[in-house]
Amino acid sequence: GSRRKMSATAFRALQAGSTTRSFGVVEDSSDASVRKTWSQIDRAVREIREAQFTKTLLQQLGEAGFYSQRADAPTSTSTTSTSSPNACDAELRFQQMVILGLGSPSNSLVSRFQLALAMVLSEWLGVRHESVLLYDPVFTPIDVATLSEKKIGKTLDRTKADVLCGESAARTKVNTFWFMPHCEAVLYNNVLRANVGVDNSGDSSGDSSGDAKRTEALSSKKVTHVFLGNKFCTYDLRWVGRRGDPE
Repeated sequence: GSRRKMSATAFRALQAGSTTRSFGVVEDSSDASVRKTWSQIDRAVREIREAQFTKTLLQQLGEAGFYSQRADAPTSTSTTSTSSPNACDAELRFQQMVILGLGSPSNSLVSRFQLALAMVLSEWLGVRHESVLLYDPVFTPIDVATLSEKKIGKTLDRTKADVLCGESAARTKVNTFWFMPHCEAVLYNNVLRANVGVDNSGDSSGDSSGDAKRTEALSSKKVTHVFLGNKFCTYDLRWVGRRGDPE
């Protein structure tokens, strides 16, 4: 159901259930199958490929400095000035794509269209299917089987997902494209905490020079993180509207 239609109590109960739910225990409907699910996903991919929205998005990615390995990829029609706020020092290449909060493709049309866009993007960016990582606690066995058999990506269990986006997430060491439309703010917060220069070593000395050195060391590795998702300012406004309530 819609998050906006849920009470805070119901939503917290849903969150608690999702954090303790074992991977793959969500049941499939009686008529669900890999063949049917893949047919539905394939149809969504064809529609997404032909959508003007997608063509415009890929062209704008190219103009912003994102690198595509597709021979027919849209290219910039003009040279981007290095003074532009969107300009990049080098073409952005990604070794990994992480897809979170997708929902169940076998049960949701919205999930299939989101997955279709992720598939088109991963192909355009040249991310190999074994480097496309997916996690959602509502994945059913049919979802997992379809994603694996059709080489869409690698589904993660809860433990492996926590390494990427849990409360104690580890820093990602390769350029990563995070596909997270409509994820809860806590997931963004976990990923950002792990990857944007915040020290997780437990050092509480308060040494500002040490903080600067750690930030410099992180930035020197030039690991790029790009998010496809909701605008962070939207979360900020919601935070203010809820008077800082962490939920």
